[in-house]
Amino acid sequence: MLMKNKEIWKEYPLDLGFPTDFKIEFSNLGRIKTYSQLAPEGNIIKGSLQSGFPIFRATFTDALKPNDAKKLEEIDGEILELNSNIKDFQSTTELSKKSEEYKTKLQDLRKNRDALVKKRSQMNSKFRKKVSKYVAILVHKAVAELFLEKPADKSKKFIIHLDFDKENNNIENLAWANQAELTNRQMKHPKVILNEFKKQFTEQKPNVKGSKLNEYDVLFIKNKLEKGGITIKKLAHQFGVSDMQIHRIKTGENWSHVKTVSELKAEYAEMKK
Repeated sequence: MLMKNKEIWKEYPLDLGFPTDFKIEFSNLGRIKTYSQLAPEGNIIKGSLQSGFPIFRATFTDALKPNDAKKLEEIDGEILELNSNIKDFQSTTELSKKSEEYKTKLQDLRKNRDALVKKRSQMNSKFRKKVSKYVAILVHKAVAELFLEKPADKSKKFIIHLDFDKENNNIENLAWANQAELTNRQMKHPKVILNEFKKQFTEQKPNVKGSKLNEYDVLFIKNKLEKGGITIKKLAHQFGVSDMQIHRIKTGENWSHVKTVSELKAEYAEMKK
């Protein structure tokens, strides 16, 4: 990650709709810092990944609605009463603790208590869901919104990583783009280029059909021509082809789909401009 620029932190608005002591900040270097009662001085976190993009996820919960809180209090009272009944039964009953009648009555009391506990848990989940809000913030989106000036062109609503690294969210590595630019950039992704590089050894192209050479021969020839120290005539003799065929490989007239490492590097560098 680029680290040459001074780190600056800005708060990202959560807009929960209810108050919270939680706060989140993003820096121009693409880092995340959160503040809470447990970390009042701030805590730098990594977050998780979504399709390779760093993301912050959290669920925030407001206080329960008064009526819902009252219902939970009522059922809590019922549970306490049943626990008391169970304790009283165990300590005051005249039944033998080994008798079936004792075991059945105790089992019924516990079954009623456990049913209420389960009901209470389900009610609590339902009530808290009503006052909870799930938050997911993509780091590159937050950094761009906080530190990159929004373009006048409203179609530029997408954010791209200039070096294609989804985890490098330094502000200098981000830029706004429109749909056409985004699509074009995806076609130039290094993974796409790598796949094309692999295809050149598995797919025969029309302009070289029937040639004595294959992709591996051509790659060898192009590497030799790049390094120098060998003539076209010597390469032609080595592979049993004409001087013109070697010349056409050198100029890219034939076998243009076969790329050397240096050619791929040059293409990648051109894309980043």
